[in-house]
Amino acid sequence: MKEILTTILKNLKQSRFTFVLLFYCLSVFITIQFLKNGEQVSNEILTYFGAPLAIDIYSFHYWGIITNSFVHYEYGNFILNALGLLLLGSYVERRIGSKNLFIFGLIASTISSAFQLAFSDDAGVGLSGVNYALFGYIFTKTFIDIRFRIVTKNIALVVMLAFIPFCEYMNRFGNWNVASIALISGFAVGGLVAYFDSQYSKIVKVSLISLLIFSAVSVVYTPWSAQWNCAKGISWHEKGETKKAKAYYLNAIYFDATSLCGNDNYKIIRVDELSAKAFSAHNRGDYLKARYFYEQILKIDAENSWAKNNIKRLP
Repeated sequence: MKEILTTILKNLKQSRFTFVLLFYCLSVFITIQFLKNGEQVSNEILTYFGAPLAIDIYSFHYWGIITNSFVHYEYGNFILNALGLLLLGSYVERRIGSKNLFIFGLIASTISSAFQLAFSDDAGVGLSGVNYALFGYIFTKTFIDIRFRIVTKNIALVVMLAFIPFCEYMNRFGNWNVASIALISGFAVGGLVAYFDSQYSKIVKVSLISLLIFSAVSVVYTPWSAQWNCAKGISWHEKGETKKAKAYYLNAIYFDATSLCGNDNYKIIRVDELSAKAFSAHNRGDYLKARYFYEQILKIDAENSWAKNNIKRLP
C-alpha cells in the first residue's frame, strides 16, 4: 500500500496538465451549480459551457463533441471523473509527457463523443470516455512497456468493464444518464494508441485515422439519427422547403417515434397543409370538404382557434 501511495504522489508531482484540466472542469462545475435553477440545468447553460444538444451539434456546433468532456453538472459524475482523471491522467502524463497527453485526450474526446452521438442521439457530458481511454491505454501498455506494469491490472479490468453493463442497466431502470458507448469506444481508442509505436503501428495509424474520419463525417451525415434528421428538417423548414423538411421529420419519427422535434414540426407542416386546403374549399363554397379539413386540423391541434372559428361559420 505504501508503494502504491508513493507512486501516486510521484505521478501527481509531475502532472501539470492533469491539474490544469482538473481545475478547469472544477471551475465549470462550480459555476454551473451557481447558475442552475434548482435541480435543473438549462440547455442554454450547457451550451454556453461547451455541451450543446445533439440537434445543435448537427446544426454546426461541431465543437460540442470535444468541449462536452469538460462539462459536469451532477456531483457523482464529477467526483468519479475527477478521481479518474487524477489517478489515470497523472499516471499517463508522467510517462508520456503533457503534450502527448493533450493530443491523446483530444483524440479520445472526439472519437468517444462522436460515437456516443452517432449511436444514441446524445453526445453526453463529462470525462468518462476520456478516462476509459486512459485506462485502455494503461492496461494495454502493461503488456508491452515495463513502465506501465500494474499488479492489480486484471482486477481493475474486471471492475472497469463490469461498470459498463451496470451503467446501461441503470440508464434503463434507474434514471441514470451515463454515456456507455463513449466508455466502450474510449477504451478501444486507448488500447489502439498503446500500440502506436509498436510493430503494429501502421495498422494502428490506419485504424485511428479511420475512426477520426468517421467522427468527422458523423457530425455532418448520420441518416439513421433522429436528431440529425430533425436538424436537417429544421434547416429546410427555415428556408421554406416544407416538402423536404417534412421528409426529414418523418425520418426522425421513423427512427424515434417519441421524437418531440420530429412530431411537433411534422404537425406544424401538416396543419399548414390542411389549413391551405380548408381555406381553398371554404372560399369555393365546398363546405363539406372545408369541414373535413377543419376537423382534421383539430385532431392534430385541438386548440387551433382558426379552425374552431371557421368551422362555426360553416352553414
